[in-house]
Amino acid sequence: MRIFITGGAGFIGIHLCKKLLELNHDVTVYDNFSNSLEENFISIIKQKVTLISGDILDYSKLVTSMKNHNIVIHLAAKISVPESIKNPKLTFDVNVNGTQNVLNACLQNDITKIIAASTAAVYQNTSTKIILDEASPVEPQSPYGESKLEMENKIIDFASIHNIDATILRLFNVFGIGQSLEYAGVITKFKENIQNNSSLVIFGDGTVTRDFVHVDDIVGDGTVTRDFVHVDDIVDAIILATSHSKNSIYNIASGTSTSISNLAETMIAISGKDIEIIYQPSRSGDIMFSATDISLAKETLKFTPKISLKRGLEQFMSK
Repeated sequence: MRIFITGGAGFIGIHLCKKLLELNHDVTVYDNFSNSLEENFISIIKQKVTLISGDILDYSKLVTSMKNHNIVIHLAAKISVPESIKNPKLTFDVNVNGTQNVLNACLQNDITKIIAASTAAVYQNTSTKIILDEASPVEPQSPYGESKLEMENKIIDFASIHNIDATILRLFNVFGIGQSLEYAGVITKFKENIQNNSSLVIFGDGTVTRDFVHVDDIVGDGTVTRDFVHVDDIVDAIILATSHSKNSIYNIASGTSTSISNLAETMIAISGKDIEIIYQPSRSGDIMFSATDISLAKETLKFTPKISLKRGLEQFMSK
């Protein structure tokens, strides 16, 4: 297949490209390199990829670049929550208007299949022990989450009107080699502290649990956590969706909640160092519990997470 990936030079995109090339697909990456470096992408992706420097807000270039492709995988987005709070207009322009451009370009090029990356940030914030499934209440707490929910609505409406096959994947806290602070930032922060022989700070008693995949509202000190899912499992889910024909939304996560104490202890044990864990009082606004139901993705997409948190952390900390 000829696959067109918006934002394909980013963290998830690089891992996805490598896998698609291994499967002998023709891959075109369309990226403005606002979240990535062109030199870094080229140095990692050594196989043949058509690389186009372009912005999804540039509709004319998008339409031309998308010609003669079978599937669009839409990863391009503004993903930083703090940035969305500082500049909500830009976040909405890219995540909502940019997505509309992608959809219109699909229509112009007779492309009838799109897979789009959304986020767990569309769900309602809660401190109660609710397991999130795709029918759970949506009430985003940031402009980023609001923009992604609006993106979902545009895709659903467009797919219905124009008979386009659309699959939306709500990613939780994605982690893995090459991640930035926007992805599972608590892991990145803990790794930095361990490398510097610094203490790990946990707010609260460390027993709060999360289901780790995409960190959409993570803060720099790593105190807010989620369901962590390895980037290779995210890639598997996207590839499974390429042969899926039912329009739907799916949670993509590990399905396993992890306490922050356990995360910290596991990372310290992997390092072999004697690092202190410091507990400080809980902070107002921190989510106390998060867990994810991935049964729909398991049943329909045949998605099964393969990389445990411990194994993924061992890979991550070895680099």
